[in-house]
Amino acid sequence: MAVLGLEPWLLALLAAGGFACYTVTVEYGMAWTEGEASPVLGAVFVSTVVVTVAFWGFAAVRGLPSAVTDPERVWPFVVAGVGYPAVFRFLYYEGIDRVGSSITAAVLGAYPAVSVLLAVAILGQALGLFAAGGVALVVGGVVLLQVTQGQADAADVDDVVTGKLAAADTRDLLYPAAATVLTGGAFVLIDFGLAGFPDPVTATAVTQTPALVLFSGWALVAGAGSGRLSLDRSVLGAFALAGGFNFIGWLSNFFALQSGSVVTVVPLLNTTPLLVLVLTYGAERQVPRLTRLVAAVGAIVVGVTLVQVGT
Repeated sequence: MAVLGLEPWLLALLAAGGFACYTVTVEYGMAWTEGEASPVLGAVFVSTVVVTVAFWGFAAVRGLPSAVTDPERVWPFVVAGVGYPAVFRFLYYEGIDRVGSSITAAVLGAYPAVSVLLAVAILGQALGLFAAGGVALVVGGVVLLQVTQGQADAADVDDVVTGKLAAADTRDLLYPAAATVLTGGAFVLIDFGLAGFPDPVTATAVTQTPALVLFSGWALVAGAGSGRLSLDRSVLGAFALAGGFNFIGWLSNFFALQSGSVVTVVPLLNTTPLLVLVLTYGAERQVPRLTRLVAAVGAIVVGVTLVQVGT
């Protein structure tokens, strides 16, 4: 069934492209900042304002359900929103700043496997054969990324991805790893909340709101006096554009899953880490030098697809 004149598979590709452009745009925006202050606060604050306002605006146009004023029905989204996207966004952007968008997106791509494992452990759900195989592939892909990080050296500095990976400390990978765990846990709570809530778009807007509140407070306390929110127009534009791409990704993701089958949509949605690689290397007019890197990202993408289709 077509939505907004687009078939589900096109919506899925649009979602993956939106998420990929969002991730790469954040990295370039942070790379354009000057001085020693971390650009993460500016990135998370500006992009959070854009995506939160956009979701509330779209939800209002669609019509807000009465359930939005019922604390018993919205609390799962508020609680989940503190972890994802609030704390998550800081960890994710810090990961992009430290190890690059390609590695961060690849690690984050494993969050459905985390959600499934949490659902098995907490909710007692069964783990099917395909899902178990997918989890194994995801774990193997993440391990291969670590091996690639450990073996990258000065010979790879001309490679836009492995050069940044070689310069990073192994502990830097903990930022996207922690973001992945938070995302996986938050989605278990969000799925629980959606069972009693009529509109996923409004639920997404509610989930985004704690991030806006927390980052606004952070900006007032830590950012205003330090100059960390004094951004050039080009940097400000990049972070605002990133928020727009994130909104497009989530909106297309929602409509793709609403109108299409899981088997058709999920494999295309999960191509985001691969698209980030393509965009990163394409912008620098390079090709990957390490096949292990591509293999690791590919294993995570295929593994996550098996997890989602097999559950």
